[in-house]
Amino acid sequence: MGQVTVSINSRKYTVACDDGQEAQLVRLGRYMDQRARELTAAVGPISENLLLVMVGLLLADELSDVQGELEDLRGEGGGKAREEAEERVVQALAFLKSRIDAVVDARPVA
Repeated sequence: MGQVTVSINSRKYTVACDDGQEAQLVRLGRYMDQRARELTAAVGPISENLLLVMVGLLLADELSDVQGELEDLRGEGGGKAREEAEERVVQALAFLKSRIDAVVDARPVA
């Protein structure tokens, strides 16, 4: 069983994971940290519990948007319309991946 430490809003959390999932967990932790920093910058200091709830809601909202695209895809009849819907989903996922990659690649300013 693997284990990683992620830092979210300057607080460290040690999390267990399946072997081989460490890098993914680190990437997700960095993404959550970025979202937490954005929220703190926008609303000012808030309790850690409230901050993590708000980050969770933001991530759930992003996931909901992608799920909505998938539902649109499933609702399409087929043929050209379905291909266009699939392309929109692929583009949305690629955009989300690029945002996550950008957060992962960003180095915190000391």
